[in-house]
Amino acid sequence: MITAPQIEAYIASLIPARSPLLTRMEEEAHAEHIPIIQLPSAQLMRFFVMQHQPKSILEIGTAIGYSTIWLAEAAPDARIVTMEIDQERISRARQNFAEAGVTERIELLDQDATKGLPESYRFDCLFIDAAKGQYRTFLDLYVPHLNPGGLVISDNVLFRGQVADLESATPRQRPMVEKIDGFNRYLAAHPLLDTTFIPIGDGLAVSVLRK
Repeated sequence: MITAPQIEAYIASLIPARSPLLTRMEEEAHAEHIPIIQLPSAQLMRFFVMQHQPKSILEIGTAIGYSTIWLAEAAPDARIVTMEIDQERISRARQNFAEAGVTERIELLDQDATKGLPESYRFDCLFIDAAKGQYRTFLDLYVPHLNPGGLVISDNVLFRGQVADLESATPRQRPMVEKIDGFNRYLAAHPLLDTTFIPIGDGLAVSVLRK
């Protein structure tokens, strides 16, 4: 947690109640230690997507489909391509999409996101929330698929605040923290993107592809 616990709890208390499906998914993720976007970050992502109203979205990292459903609700006219390699989570995501009534708008790809997509895929929004050590790879692979003015949202970019205090990371965590810090610096200096970093949830980076 990168903000004071009482502030995080206060922000969460102001977020409107979610659907029974999203609430159940939050409970399942917490009980089973499934990584999903934190609630304040999900609400902020929803705000940016509602403002941008993309017609096509690429999500890297489906898990059980929690953030996918947030995206689908925020952009009701969008088609979403989402990638996942965990077979059990793919099955659960499909069930959750069906329950949410968004299956027809979602293309769930069972593939490694580091392998890229055909050039024909074009998007107005890119959401990155998968293997943290591969964030730069994902960015380099999929920014060329973005339309001018496209939105890029990257989750977990502050990694519990450890990017600002490398000494707080355990020896096991340190290589990951260094990779995320490297990604943040790469993103901040990217010649095609304007980026802001927001200390909410586990840290969001929001970028716009220059026209």
